[in-house]
Amino acid sequence: MPIVYIHGVAIREDDETLAKAAKRFREVPWPTIASLLREYVAPVLADDAAGVPIMRVYWGDLGARFAWGGRSLVSRPLDEELAATPELSRGMRSRATRVLRETSRRTIRGTVAAIRRPVEDFLPTFIGDVLTYVAGRGTAAAPGSIPQRVLAGLEAAAATAASREEPLVVVTHSMGGQILYDALTHFIPRTPRLRHIRVDFWCALGSQVGFFEELGLFLESGPSHGEEAGLLTPCPSPEQLGGWWNVWDYADLLSFRAGGIFDGVDDTPFFAAGTLATDHNHYLDHPEVYRTLAEKVRVSLESDPGARWWRTNVEDRQPRSTQE
Repeated sequence: MPIVYIHGVAIREDDETLAKAAKRFREVPWPTIASLLREYVAPVLADDAAGVPIMRVYWGDLGARFAWGGRSLVSRPLDEELAATPELSRGMRSRATRVLRETSRRTIRGTVAAIRRPVEDFLPTFIGDVLTYVAGRGTAAAPGSIPQRVLAGLEAAAATAASREEPLVVVTHSMGGQILYDALTHFIPRTPRLRHIRVDFWCALGSQVGFFEELGLFLESGPSHGEEAGLLTPCPSPEQLGGWWNVWDYADLLSFRAGGIFDGVDDTPFFAAGTLATDHNHYLDHPEVYRTLAEKVRVSLESDPGARWWRTNVEDRQPRSTQE
């Protein structure tokens, strides 16, 4: 305790268009996530589950922004484009032919735009957030705005955990996993004032951490680990991380394995039985994920010598029954 949640890409509190588009992908609201964490995980961390601090690190306002208001998106026609008509030389075609072809062209354009619009309301921001983070994350010497926000949240959570002499659990979704991994392997170890921060258990839901490491995209990625070198990438140092559970789904095309890449990660699939469009978010409102998380946390903290805030009476704190 406390429990910290770091969200993924395309999460905005001030964008109605994006919010409507996100509903198509069954985005799970933060109050639902917080409620499930309190119901299933908090009882494992403290006798007073209602008193467990549950915090979200929100960084969506620091994500991608379109400098020209989305003029690059084809499904959003410009005013001058709507008003324009093709200029053809006199005598080349009759007026009737010109009107007919223009009408046909506009009909096709409108149909294609209608198909593209739902995707362009969401996907460019999704990709944009990833690129914005990677391009602007900086280094420990000069961290970017998103790492600064996340590090501040972790520092506050670590202080709360220390004052209560209890463990710190972090849950991430999608891109939140890559942001935390950079924090645990680069920003925290290389920043003296932050080295006291330790995440006692990390649950990465639907992340791309394994994928990023394969591509060498992390700040601490290097050629010394990989199939050619014959060495797995070590998990973040025990000084910064206790247990790590990576969860992916066969139907979630945006989730990736971490097993076989990182040495020591607990890597397991989850079968949401949803759809290709919704499975990337389905972890976040599925009770079985939280039941399993509670048990994983309990077992990990019992066996983790670095979980210095863990109380001795863990056997009295059992996760909610899977029979409920």
